[in-house]
Amino acid sequence: MSKIFLPLEEVKPGMRIAETIMNDYGSVVISEGTILDDHMIKKLVNLNYTKVRVIEKDKNFVSSEISESFNVSYNASVNCFKSILYDAAVGKNINMEKVDKVVMSVVARLDEKRDIVRCINQIKSADQYTYTHCVNVSLLCMLLGKWLGYSKDSLIKLVQAGLLHDIGKAKVPKEILNKPSKLTPEEYEEIKKHTVYGYRILEKEHEIDRDVAIAVLMHHERMDGSGYPTGAKSDQINMMARVIAVADIYDAMTSNRVYREKESPFEVFHIIEEEAVGKLDVRVVNAFLSNIAAYYIGDFAKLNTGEICEIVYINPRYVSRPIIRVDDQYIDLTVEKDLKILEIL
Repeated sequence: MSKIFLPLEEVKPGMRIAETIMNDYGSVVISEGTILDDHMIKKLVNLNYTKVRVIEKDKNFVSSEISESFNVSYNASVNCFKSILYDAAVGKNINMEKVDKVVMSVVARLDEKRDIVRCINQIKSADQYTYTHCVNVSLLCMLLGKWLGYSKDSLIKLVQAGLLHDIGKAKVPKEILNKPSKLTPEEYEEIKKHTVYGYRILEKEHEIDRDVAIAVLMHHERMDGSGYPTGAKSDQINMMARVIAVADIYDAMTSNRVYREKESPFEVFHIIEEEAVGKLDVRVVNAFLSNIAAYYIGDFAKLNTGEICEIVYINPRYVSRPIIRVDDQYIDLTVEKDLKILEIL
């Protein structure tokens, strides 16, 4: 396996980076071994790289179809989950073959972390939210499980729990789920019942591990006892439910909904940092923020001033407030508190 320097214009999607590329701040832009796609190559062009070291084309060369392959697999998983949710809505048993098919499709994408992050940030129809959200949460749970050191068997259970976490919404009236205006107190109480509905659906399925059903029941519990349905606290809360809670919040807030537009990832990082104080499992939050934020280094974003910036450094103490570059000026968002990242471009 040989490593060669190539002019950037000769670098193609599917080639593998031979050494880690860092920016002037010492932040990793692209890690060694990463398989390049069009987005990353464009990022290198924007950063004024003229050549990079890649692994010479051989058995390690991966087709440029990788991103397209991911999208095909993702859309198939969403469509498959639609039928799973429909079965639950009409009172049929959960089709475990379909569940296993989606779960194994998700786990098979473990090494495509950048595709996962990008896919979750794509604009998706609010009407499809229930379906895409469950697949997204399963993908995020897979990443979190990996970052937390889960074994393969535990990872598969976590992905399954993430996929099925909102299965109880099949029993919630659609006019409440898709209501574009503020819910009444009675409607909100009905929405909250989806955790219990989900548990009841899954406890009847002999092929579903009880730990998965408990995680579905408890994914809205909070470490300080302020969650639902039981008000469980701290160690009373199932560990998988604590992981799902973080994945659930991130995807829900970075997605368009019928009643609001999505937030930027960095605004959601800030909300999660705040929620972590007493409400979310700190270990899970730290694993999530310290890993996922790095995928935005080198990306361009729009500020609340209308200016376009480049994200150059993630502050490990304040992940939601990175150092950015606007033209030739470097700006620390922990100092310039009035500036906010509105969207990733």
